[in-house]
Amino acid sequence: MARYEQDWCDMLAAAVGDAALGEHEPLRLLYVITDTDDGKVAFNIDLIDGAVQACTSGKLPRGEKADVTVTVKEAIIVELWAGSRKRDAAFMRGDVKIEGAYARWLDELVPLFESDPWSTAWAAAVD
Repeated sequence: MARYEQDWCDMLAAAVGDAALGEHEPLRLLYVITDTDDGKVAFNIDLIDGAVQACTSGKLPRGEKADVTVTVKEAIIVELWAGSRKRDAAFMRGDVKIEGAYARWLDELVPLFESDPWSTAWAAAVD
C-alpha cells in the first residue's frame, strides 16, 4: 500500500476509528507533503468533533477550501508521526507551514493528534 493513496487514507481512518476530542465545529484539513518520491502529494481529512468523517487522497476538488492546510516535507512529517519530533517545535523552526485557521490547529488538532488513537494511527501510517 503506497503512502498517501486512497488505501492508505482508508487505513488511517480505520485506525483512528471514532476517536473524538470534545465538541468542535466540522473541520477540513489538507496535508500537502513535499519532497516525496512522487513529488508533491496531498490528502485531506474531514473531522467532526475529532472523529474522521472522510480521508481522501489527493487535493480538494476545485472550488473547495480547507479550514487548515499543513505543508511539510515528507522527512519531517514522518518524524512527527513517529513521535520523534513535536509539532509545535517543528512549526516554530519553520519546518511545518500552517495556513488558514491556525488557532484551530493549536487548540484542536495538536491535542487531538497527540491523543492515543491518533498517535498510534500516525505511527502505523509511517510504515
